[in-house]
Amino acid sequence: MKILAIDIGAGTKDVLLFDDTKETIENCVKLVLPSPSQVYADRVRRATAHSEDIFVNGDVVGGGAFTSALKHHLKGGHRVTMTEQAAYSVRNTLDQVRALGIEITTNQEPPREFAGQTITIKEISLTELNGFLAEYGESLEDVNIVAVAVQDHGVSPSNVSDRRYRIKNMQRTLESNPRPEALAFLESEIPTNHLRMQSVARAIRSQLPHVEVLLMDTSPDAILGCLFEEASKKASNVLAINVGNGHTMAALISEGKITGIMEHHTRYLNHRKLRRLLIDFMNGSLTDEEVYSDKGHGAFYLKEPPSFINIDTIVATGPNRNILEKTGLSVHFAAPAGDVMMSGPIGLVEAAKARCVSRKN
Repeated sequence: MKILAIDIGAGTKDVLLFDDTKETIENCVKLVLPSPSQVYADRVRRATAHSEDIFVNGDVVGGGAFTSALKHHLKGGHRVTMTEQAAYSVRNTLDQVRALGIEITTNQEPPREFAGQTITIKEISLTELNGFLAEYGESLEDVNIVAVAVQDHGVSPSNVSDRRYRIKNMQRTLESNPRPEALAFLESEIPTNHLRMQSVARAIRSQLPHVEVLLMDTSPDAILGCLFEEASKKASNVLAINVGNGHTMAALISEGKITGIMEHHTRYLNHRKLRRLLIDFMNGSLTDEEVYSDKGHGAFYLKEPPSFINIDTIVATGPNRNILEKTGLSVHFAAPAGDVMMSGPIGLVEAAKARCVSRKN
């Protein structure tokens, strides 16, 4: 069985070509590439430096650095035109995109008089990846499952905060099935309002029509990857933390089941605040409102938490995990498959095994 797992974060795109015929997972192909958002942001900045207008077409990609670069381009007095599909990379509603000064068109090609830079955006380039792998005797033609993680809040109702919408959707899912892999979507399960995930699924299907497709958010997949550390496997009660570029998620896991989740924005955290939040979370005294009012997403418990003193191990991953070094907490830094950058892809592989493979057996 071969599983192509791709975790697309704000800074990097982490790729694992899992192949169960390899002697060890360390022998599987691993790649760490710049994220599409960073790549396209660089192209926008070059256009800004040359005072060129921009026409953007293609798929929905993560905003982040790309959106920031577009805003800077507009502030410089330059023109940005985007197709409707590509525009959802910037905001979840087209009116919000227009409010930034971006023009939106249904035409997939720039007008004849356009003399600027055309940028075609995409997050999944399997044809290109297959060509690269061919140089090393690998292929995607016999891949069984493509599993991809992207951050996608979903388009929330107009009267609902997207932060609350995200955390409540996770809570409802886990109330039905508290295992971490329940937060992964099979292709037919992807909500229609998860525009980025829908875009990724279409891209996969158009390039590798024979594969099964699985989508997951980048925070839960990293949490799931943490559970395949030896320190986590031996523990009954685990606190798993992903300190990402955008989000910090902590999950309480007992006997392989999630008992609570807390999610905040990393930029609002320092080591003192994070220590207090985590201890209160483990003890069950952290409230949803406290996290939300501090500009985070929120918190919930599915059952009584084990308490700080009964946590067997605290395991952490993510590009900003070093903030935990100053908390005074005893933290094990995850390195599944011998590589911290593979936390997300390993989580995707395990989710794919649980959701796709198990249902066939």
